[in-house]
Parts: sequence; C-alpha cells; structure tokens
Amino acid sequence: MKVMSMNCDEVRLRLVSLADGALSAGEAEEVRGHLAGCEGCRRLLEQLRADAELLRREPAPEATDGLATRIMAEVRARERRAELWSGPSPALARVAAVVLVAVGIWLGVALGRGIMGNQPSLDQQLAAYGIRVAEQGL
Repeated sequence: MKVMSMNCDEVRLRLVSLADGALSAGEAEEVRGHLAGCEGCRRLLEQLRADAELLRREPAPEATDGLATRIMAEVRARERRAELWSGPSPALARVAAVVLVAVGIWLGVALGRGIMGNQPSLDQQLAAYGIRVAEQGL
C-alpha cells in the first residue's frame, strides 16, 4: 500500500492525536512517515509529549466552593429564563397559520369584489362605446 505524503500543517493537526494513540493505523503510519523526514515536526511532537508529561505530574487544581456555587447559580438562572419563554406551542402555531390563511382568503375575496364591483360590465362598456361613437358621428 502506498502511503500518501502529508505536509507539515496536516501533520501538526494530528500530532496530539498521535501522541494519545487516537489515530487510525493508516493515519498514524502517514504521520510517522512524515516525521521520519521532518525534524521540525519531530521536535514539535517531542515538545507536546514533554508538556503532556508535565501536566500528568501536576495535580489538577480544585475548584473553590465559591466557583461551583457561582456556576450552578448561572445554570439555574439560564434554566429559568429558558422556561419563561420556550416559543409558541405547535398547537398555537397551527391555529395562527389557519387564521392567517382565512384572513388572506377573506381579503382576497373582499378586494376582488371591490375592484370588480366598481367596474362596469362588458355590456355597459359596449353600450357606452356605442353612444360615444354615435355622438362623434363615426
């Protein structure tokens, strides 16, 4: 199987995953192939491993009681705000949609009647045209 060559940017994105053993066998092989020929990326991997070792040796800082209390207060406040407004219910949205459609139909019919009601019928238009022609003597 031919191993595709990765560039430094692609390798740097995968170095932490390589150090953690989180890459697939194929990806790990590609990264190691690049590392064999790239001193800069090898040094970066060594530095990442050294930093990870330092972090493992240092105890994790403990959160103070005040921090935990403030975080939980903020979580509760956000939950209350979310409960106050959760958006319209699906039933209300359906009712609103039906009302809007009904109003739209009613307006269309009312406006259509108003526009058409103000217009003379075709017979009236033809009679008026005939009168004008007769008056002008054409």
